[in-house]
Amino acid sequence: MDSKLIKKYYAGECSLEEVQEVLDWFKSKELEPEQEQDLYWFWQEADQEKEDRALSKDAPFLFASIMRTIENQERDLDEEEKEGGKVKMLNHCNWMLKAAAALVLPAIFVWLLTSHFVNKESVAPELVTVEAEPGTHKKILLEDGSTIFLHAGSSVSYLQHFPNHKREIVLQGEAFFEVAKDSLRPFIVKSGVLLTQALGTSFNIRYRQEDKNISVALATGVVKVEKQEGQNTAQLVKLLPGQQLGYNIANKNFTVCAYEPQEVLSWRKGILYFKKANIEQIIYKLENWYGVDIEVTGKVPTDEDEWFYTGAYDNQNLESVLDGIGFVKYFSYKKEGDKVYIMFN
Repeated sequence: MDSKLIKKYYAGECSLEEVQEVLDWFKSKELEPEQEQDLYWFWQEADQEKEDRALSKDAPFLFASIMRTIENQERDLDEEEKEGGKVKMLNHCNWMLKAAAALVLPAIFVWLLTSHFVNKESVAPELVTVEAEPGTHKKILLEDGSTIFLHAGSSVSYLQHFPNHKREIVLQGEAFFEVAKDSLRPFIVKSGVLLTQALGTSFNIRYRQEDKNISVALATGVVKVEKQEGQNTAQLVKLLPGQQLGYNIANKNFTVCAYEPQEVLSWRKGILYFKKANIEQIIYKLENWYGVDIEVTGKVPTDEDEWFYTGAYDNQNLESVLDGIGFVKYFSYKKEGDKVYIMFN
C-alpha cells in the first residue's frame, strides 16, 4: 500500500476507487485476537489524550467516519451472507474492529512519533563551550562527524545536539574546521560579524578581539562568507581553495587574496611560525603558544622597519625558540616558572 494514498484517505482527498482500494487493503490484514483488543484500547487511550489537541479533536470524527464506511459496505452485502445468527454477527463486529484499528493505527504511530520529537525538542538544548587555554591545543569531534582543531587561547560554543536545519558554531580565537558533508544542514561558523557557511569543506578562521582583522582561509571545497549586521546579512564572497578573506573590523572593508599555507595552517602541526614579526607580535605569540607571561626590559626595539623576525619552529620547547630568536636579535632571557624575562642590552 502506498503511504501517499493513506495520507490522501485521512485528508479526505481520495476518489471512490481509491477509498475502496484502501478499505480492501485494510480488510485483508489479519490480526490476532489479542492484537485487536490491544489496538482498540490503544485507540481509546489516544482519544482521551489531552496533550495532543489535534488528535483528541479528530479521534471521534475519524472513528465514526470509519464505522459509517464499514456499515455502508455491510449494508450492500447479499442477505445470504448475513445468515448464521449470532456467530455471523460476532464475525461482523470483529471485522469492523479490524478495519477501524488498522485505519487508525498509522495515525497513532504518527502521533506518538510527533509527540516524542516535539517533547524532546521542547527541552532547552544544552550549550557546550570548549576552551583551549594558552599553551594548549584541543581537538573536538562533533556529533555530525565534523572535527574542530582549536588553537591555544581560543574557544568555541555550540549546541550539544544540532537541530534539523543547521549546525552553528560560535568562535573566539582561531580554529581549523574539517566539516562532514550534510546537504540538509549547512555548517555555519560565527566569528564576530562574519558568518562562514559550508556543507563539506575544511578551512581556518582567526578572530581575536584584540586583533583588527578577521581572516577566513579555505583549504578544501567552497565556503560562503557573509557579513551580519543586526537582522540583515549580506554575502561578501565565495572562497576557493587557497584563497583567504581578510576583513577589517574598523573600516568594514575586506580583501581576498592567496595565502601561504605554512604561515596560516602550520600551527595545526605544532609549527610556530613568524613572518616579519615585530617584538610585540613575537611576545604575544610566545605567551599564547606556551602559556607564559613575558616581561621585556632594557632598550626595547621600536623601529619596525629595521626590527622584525622570520622563522619557523617545529614542535620545539620555549627555551629552544628563545635561544634561536635571541641569537639573531641580541637578547638574553631568564625563565622562572611561568614567568619569562627578556633582556635587551
